[in-house]
Amino acid sequence: MDWQHFLIKANDVLTAGVGATAFGLVLYLLIYNRHSRVTRSFNGLLGCVIVVYLVDILLADTTSATRAETLLRWQWLGIAFTPAFYVEFVRAIRQSVLNEHFPRWIRPAGFVGGAVIFLLAMVSDLLVDGATTTAGAVHLLPGPLFTPFALLFVAVTLWGFHTTLTARRRCFTHAARRRMAYLSASFIAPALGVFPYLLLIGWPHTLPKASLWLLLILGNVAVATMLVVMAYSIAFIGALTPDRVIKHRLVRFLLRGPATALLATIAYGLGATLESHMGLNSYTFSMVILAITIILAQLGIELAKPLIDLALYREGRDEVERVQALSQRMLTYADLQQFLENILAAICELLHSEGGFFAILENDRRHWEIWGDMRIAPEEFSTLPLDRVTDLHRQDHFLHWDGYWVTPLYDRSGSQLLGVVGVRAPREPLTLTDEQNQVLDQLLLQAGTALADRLLQRALFSTFTPLMQELQDIQRRSKLLRYEGEATVGFTLAESPELPQWVRSALTHYWGGPRLTDNPLRDLEVVKQAAAEYDGNTIKGLRAVLTAAIEQLKPDGERKLTAPEWLLYNILELKFLRGRKVREVAMRLAVSESDFYRKQRVAIQNLARIIAEMEKKAQEGIDSHHHKG
Repeated sequence: MDWQHFLIKANDVLTAGVGATAFGLVLYLLIYNRHSRVTRSFNGLLGCVIVVYLVDILLADTTSATRAETLLRWQWLGIAFTPAFYVEFVRAIRQSVLNEHFPRWIRPAGFVGGAVIFLLAMVSDLLVDGATTTAGAVHLLPGPLFTPFALLFVAVTLWGFHTTLTARRRCFTHAARRRMAYLSASFIAPALGVFPYLLLIGWPHTLPKASLWLLLILGNVAVATMLVVMAYSIAFIGALTPDRVIKHRLVRFLLRGPATALLATIAYGLGATLESHMGLNSYTFSMVILAITIILAQLGIELAKPLIDLALYREGRDEVERVQALSQRMLTYADLQQFLENILAAICELLHSEGGFFAILENDRRHWEIWGDMRIAPEEFSTLPLDRVTDLHRQDHFLHWDGYWVTPLYDRSGSQLLGVVGVRAPREPLTLTDEQNQVLDQLLLQAGTALADRLLQRALFSTFTPLMQELQDIQRRSKLLRYEGEATVGFTLAESPELPQWVRSALTHYWGGPRLTDNPLRDLEVVKQAAAEYDGNTIKGLRAVLTAAIEQLKPDGERKLTAPEWLLYNILELKFLRGRKVREVAMRLAVSESDFYRKQRVAIQNLARIIAEMEKKAQEGIDSHHHKG
């Protein structure tokens, strides 16, 4: 066996796996933790890793020396900007964890430096020279400025590593210190993945060529592992979701995404190898193995779910299982409707009836939850003598009403009337046997039980819904206290990064709707104070706060629709307060629709800032009042 060829192919597979892992982590963090500055800077580092590994994948099938050199120079797009993103990443950690701020000029200086390094690599030989091959690996030769760049690269990496160690000592909880230790241990992963080591040290001719590829394989495994550990640590910074949810979500994503992609790549490579030995056409066997691997991987993950949960939920596993079981057994309106339709069909079949209905009582009012027989008008139901229905006992008889047999539905105890069920009277006389009576009793009991459970569920929702904002607030405080300790005692909703989104939702339903009535802004102190002027109506109070904030954006002087200084105010006033359509507003303001949306985003951000200032003044007023008291 040609071991070098085997190791080269294995390295190609792992290279694709590392690239897929980095890409998957970028998507995960963008979706679930995009508001964190640490996450955004880490995604920049992952982008550099993706560029470098993508070029490595393309080089695997490149035979032209000129094309290989071009690709290697483009690879410096990822290498050159890695120090800049490391600096930005460290700045984010120092701001989020250590509450320290760097001068603003460092950020543009870092990216300008990265752009200069990339241009030097593309258009000159000062940084890198022509391509060569060492032990089967194609790489560039070092130029006069490569050594200074390497020293800068190492210095930035070591400085960042030292910063993570400092941040770990400053963490206030055991869990935060542990995760920051994970971050420190895996901090060099992006640097390890992108730095062109062969330009620095070459490869000794006395060592076997296969050893180089073995080291590259081990390096790829290490990079992939450390990237996952690094992403795991960062996923908790700035996240408002409980830790157990973050762990479970991340593990399942890694298994269904990068891990499955790696297995699929291995399977495809194995299939392609077997095709050449079996004399089959290209893609005949490899595609079959690829499809089977993906299906088996997803099935294996689903079957392994209990073991995954056991490993992740070692503490509080019983509570998590009860919550999961409850979510799976909750009855939605559609579930109840489908269940009652089945019950009604079974009753009609048992009594040889052509149709029927359920009428469900809520809050002592007659209310049609489901109509089985559309020949009945809703107003006709008001003539049903409900008092006579409640006097019935199922074992005696039905109440005959308007061509229907009607009987009551009770809860399990038989004390609470939940509704009535009626079936169209059979055309021929019917005598039920004892067995049929038992079946009918069971069907009615099941219907009554479902209605009782639905009432309990609604009571649970009415109790739990007010707690949702408080639970979210607890998670937000927990996130801050994890790293900042006593600095978060004065935390308010106005400090949330989601404030602009809440403002936008409230404006969207300014004249009424769930985004206004259920908006977290209702809990702001400034809204509560405004609501006091409207007899405690928080909806009117929130609307008044939004209007007052918009008025603060209004410039002095006579209003002009096309003047730049009036643009932000005009957008909010016309679009949300007057409810005009986007196209109409854009035409009146003489802007394109794309520009309108950009300016609208800026206007909402400014509006959120004004509301935050209003909330701060309201809180200061309360504190001042308490202090005087």
